[in-house]
Amino acid sequence: MTVLTIKHYILLALPIGALLVGKYLDDQETLRMTRFRDKSALYGRTLGPDEKPSWP
Repeated sequence: MTVLTIKHYILLALPIGALLVGKYLDDQETLRMTRFRDKSALYGRTLGPDEKPSWP
């Protein structure tokens, strides 16, 4: 039977914390980029009244 020490908890918490920070930053970037969706000069077009954006 092994006893979990503080070192084990730290080694477990670091990857989980990095994952959460990365997810937060990715979500913030997605929110920032929604200002530009469907507004590209090359691919942009006017959406109809019941048409959803091309990406979330």
